[in-house]
Amino acid sequence: MSKVVTTVTAQAAPDDPVPPQTPTVTHYEQVAAKLSSAIDEALALMPDFTQSHPLTKGFVRSQQSVSDTFILSTIAAVEANPELQSVNKFDVTAAGDLLQLSDAFRPLVDKLNGAAKNVKFTIDRKRAEIVADALQTYEIAKGVARDAEATTAAEHVGNLRRDLGRSGKQKKKPAPAPAPGNTAVN
Repeated sequence: MSKVVTTVTAQAAPDDPVPPQTPTVTHYEQVAAKLSSAIDEALALMPDFTQSHPLTKGFVRSQQSVSDTFILSTIAAVEANPELQSVNKFDVTAAGDLLQLSDAFRPLVDKLNGAAKNVKFTIDRKRAEIVADALQTYEIAKGVARDAEATTAAEHVGNLRRDLGRSGKQKKKPAPAPAPGNTAVN
């Protein structure tokens, strides 16, 4: 009896001829990354910087209605009263530090809020200008497409109409409800 020996040789998997591509980083992404990094660096300078958290947000919000004047009065009361000092509940030094922090950073908060609104407005303004030009181009394309030989323009008008997503039909406003008044029934 003869034995048949079968040998299986493993073939190496072929190398992937096309290496995975990394996405292109745009100029605006680079600028945004630099600004983000600068903001992170600036926030690292703030003493005891704390990020908002859902578990503490309600507590923090509930304490905001108390004025700085009340805190100043509490500082004065604790400093003048040994009984209140012995309770060891209110840290006069920390309270004074808070008031200094608040006075120093309030203008920065206003500036950052304004900057955030203006960054958004800058994007919205640029978008509005482009949208206005795109809508004008659409109107021009509709005029060009009325020419029977402008088949390519007609195709583009169809695509533009589809992507604009407007039906062109005005929605009917519901008739106003009659005002309550003198409705005499005989």
